[in-house]
Amino acid sequence: MSVKQNKSSDIQSLLYDLEGELYVLIKREHAEISDELSQMGSVVNDAITTLMQSLNSLSGQLKEQNELVLQMSVANDDAESAKQQQAYHALSKMINQNITTVVRSFQFEDIVQQLVTHCGTRSENLEHLFDRVNQNVDELKKTAEGEAEQILSVMKADIAKVSEDLKKENPVKQSSMGEGGIELF
Repeated sequence: MSVKQNKSSDIQSLLYDLEGELYVLIKREHAEISDELSQMGSVVNDAITTLMQSLNSLSGQLKEQNELVLQMSVANDDAESAKQQQAYHALSKMINQNITTVVRSFQFEDIVQQLVTHCGTRSENLEHLFDRVNQNVDELKKTAEGEAEQILSVMKADIAKVSEDLKKENPVKQSSMGEGGIELF
């Protein structure tokens, strides 16, 4: 086997290694982005369910509160009036709790925005990697055999860097509106 064929086979072998690394990276990223999209769906579904339940509760509680106000206005004695006022205050407390739940449920937009930003960053990193790999492949086609190893080394370093960047943890660890945590960007 000639030196030229040996170098060509070495380059071919390195290209196959790079192809394998890219395949593993893409497969992992696809799974990560898919998981994050599922997480977004869960957060949105949970928020909508919580909103619907809280708004339905609020509606019933406000009707009940209106009835209590009417009863208090026509109450004949102090004992009856005090009992209705106590019920009114208890109901007001429940209404405030439901309002707090509704407000918290509306905060899902912030969580979804952070997840979308995180997915977008991951996607952009992959896009930039493919652009660099494309440029390097074009350079490989034009270069002499002795310089090919340097270009392949740069490609391998690019893949390793993007792979490390993509391993950064998702800042949103919330799967529902009632649990989880968020690291702000």
